[in-house]
Amino acid sequence: MLKDILKNGFYFLVDQRKNHDKMQSIRGWVEITARKNGKVFYQDAGPNTVTMWAKHSMMHILSGESFSSVGQQRSKSSTDHYTAAFAGDSAFNKDGTLMSNEQFFSSVKFPGTLGWWSKGDSNIPSAANYIYPYFPTKILFGTGYEYASYASMPADFQTYYPTGTWSASWASVANADNNYSNTFGGATGDSLYKMKSMNDIYSTTLVTPTIVDSDFGVPGAIKTGLYESLKGDSGKLESISGNYFLQKAYQGVGLPSFIYSKRESRFYQSGTEVALDYDASVENKITFTVTMPEQTGTNAGIFYPYNGNVLKVAGLFCDARFILRNDTPSDDAHSDDSALQEYKNYLKMPYGIMIAKRYISPITKSHDVSITARWTLYL
Repeated sequence: MLKDILKNGFYFLVDQRKNHDKMQSIRGWVEITARKNGKVFYQDAGPNTVTMWAKHSMMHILSGESFSSVGQQRSKSSTDHYTAAFAGDSAFNKDGTLMSNEQFFSSVKFPGTLGWWSKGDSNIPSAANYIYPYFPTKILFGTGYEYASYASMPADFQTYYPTGTWSASWASVANADNNYSNTFGGATGDSLYKMKSMNDIYSTTLVTPTIVDSDFGVPGAIKTGLYESLKGDSGKLESISGNYFLQKAYQGVGLPSFIYSKRESRFYQSGTEVALDYDASVENKITFTVTMPEQTGTNAGIFYPYNGNVLKVAGLFCDARFILRNDTPSDDAHSDDSALQEYKNYLKMPYGIMIAKRYISPITKSHDVSITARWTLYL
């Protein structure tokens, strides 16, 4: 009998060991829904890839320190996000970020009526600087393709985008605000390339390159086109059939257009965009929702950076940047990890850590279309 007990105990431990990683893994699921004239015409859903950087964020959250002093988030300044119902020419979006279900120019209060649900520990030195959450806050979509120059595009892309206005449209790529891409290296080996996002010329869902847990960005990220002032930057737009789009010279460049979930309700309240729920007996899944609104009615034809783009990839991000030991490295040699990669990882994700990533079935955002994304993480 003792022998049987010991043997059964051994196999029990072996089985536990086999499922050890599975029990601790984070799973994700993304659901995209598009509507036109109030009717659903597109739905896509499937699993995502959770990145290795998500582990870093999760460990900080579990430590009780959910905020970092190093990161990037939507500006709270009323002069950076302002519109007086389009009275006169007073409308600004100076950091390019968007709020869920709000237009490009919006005065909506950030970060919402409940703030971030919590504050940094008041006992941390310089606590006022610990404002960048390690938990997910925003989603960024992309086309899947970006290029540094017209000449760097493959031949089939050059045929589709012929010389002329397209070949001459790369001048704005060098702008200082065009500071986000999925291509790392640069002249010094430690910088993001300045790239122009381009729509894919094929209608198929992306399958390559394979998304892996070391991915750090969204290729072909949707950007603002350097358009931040209703009056001052109106020359960067063109009207097509009464709808405003960026001119070719500004398409695919500028600041990345991250979309923030609103935090105006608690996790269990109806309509919340950050909802905590349960499968069986414990609350084990959290869903982040963002909506790209349509531009119809009183907003007919106005500019929205996602319009005209075929979306094929999405990333879930937090605001905190990647650093180790609460110390920002100044170069490769000052990286704290044994492989001396901390500085590179810090530079790869200038707008915050990418938590998860997924290819989606192609969907074109147009003025009369609204798109809602629900990103759920399970533990």
